[in-house]
Amino acid sequence: MAAGSSPPVDPKTVAQEVQKGKSLEEVQRIFGIESKSQVQDLYVRGLRQLGEIPQFEMPKAKNRTAAKVVDMGYRRSIGQSGSITLTRSLLLEKLGFQKGDVFQILRQGDDLILRKVD
Repeated sequence: MAAGSSPPVDPKTVAQEVQKGKSLEEVQRIFGIESKSQVQDLYVRGLRQLGEIPQFEMPKAKNRTAAKVVDMGYRRSIGQSGSITLTRSLLLEKLGFQKGDVFQILRQGDDLILRKVD
C-alpha cells in the first residue's frame, strides 16, 4: 500500500450502509470514496458477497493466436467524468466491429485492452 493511502473499502460494508438507507453521497463521504461509480461498483460487489444477487460469469474470450499490434493512430483521453468515449463511427466504420459486439476489459501493465468475446 502506498504511503498516505487508506485501506481498501469492504464491499459488504458499503452494501450494508446503503441497505440502512444511507445516500450515495453519504457513503462516499463516510468511506472517502472519490466517485459515485466506485460506490456503485462496491455496492454491487457487496450485494453479490452477501448473496443478495446471484454470482455471474463473464463470457469467455475466444482462444486466439497472438495478434500483431497495429497502431492505427486513434487517440482518446480520460475526460472530466472519468470516461473514455469510443464513437460509433470509430468502432463500426473505422475498426469494423458490429452493433451488439461484447468486449471484455483487461488491463496489462499500462495498457487497456478491449477483447471481443462470444
